[in-house]
Amino acid sequence: MSTEFLTTTEAAAILGVTGSEVRRLLDSGKLEGVKRGRGRGGVWEISAESVKKRQEKMKGKKNED
Repeated sequence: MSTEFLTTTEAAAILGVTGSEVRRLLDSGKLEGVKRGRGRGGVWEISAESVKKRQEKMKGKKNED
């Protein structure tokens, strides 16, 4: 069983938010991911499953409006 990972840019496109917002979601634990490397040169590997779950949660909030 392999785990699929997304980049910050890919996750942002799926969620319809900016890369900065994706990093904020990662920092707050609302998205699951691992940062490879250090500082500004580091790259996030974001769980595709957590992005899918977050997307569903965001759609649910829009439907409540």
